[in-house]
Amino acid sequence: MKTKKAQMNLGSAPGIVLIVGLTFLVMATMAFIGQKYGASMPTDKSATSTNESVSQTELIAVSYLDNASLCNAENFAISNIFNGTTAIVINSANYTLTSTGTLTNLTSEYADAPWLVTYTTEYAGVGCDVNADLETEISNNTSIAGIILTISLVGIVLTILMGVFLGLRTPRL
Repeated sequence: MKTKKAQMNLGSAPGIVLIVGLTFLVMATMAFIGQKYGASMPTDKSATSTNESVSQTELIAVSYLDNASLCNAENFAISNIFNGTTAIVINSANYTLTSTGTLTNLTSEYADAPWLVTYTTEYAGVGCDVNADLETEISNNTSIAGIILTISLVGIVLTILMGVFLGLRTPRL
């Protein structure tokens, strides 16, 4: 029996498994390096939020300010905080702000209305956005890669089964 060019046989199954496995290894390595690279981006841009409304529930639950979702956000600095209903300035002894952007009401004062917070923060710029886009693409493609891996494994199993069953038939001379 002669083999044709590009014909798959039982012997090519380990090579296919190796190629698919190496593809996943490269994708995982790229995702890991991209995540570390994004976390190491320097902050070169700043953003200002004016009168962001923060409810008392959020203040008690230690929720993040809106700009905390910016890529690599840090160095939060509050300009002022007003009580939402009376426009009274709330002094810094009544709250705490962490470096990650969580604002907490330390006292029970001014707990009758949401607070209006004006603050600035620094964050990474376009490079961080590009990195985040690449990470999204890699995570989206890993689901596609899982489908490809499943199909490849089914193909390998079918190839092995066909080889076993067709191998039982001995050619008659």
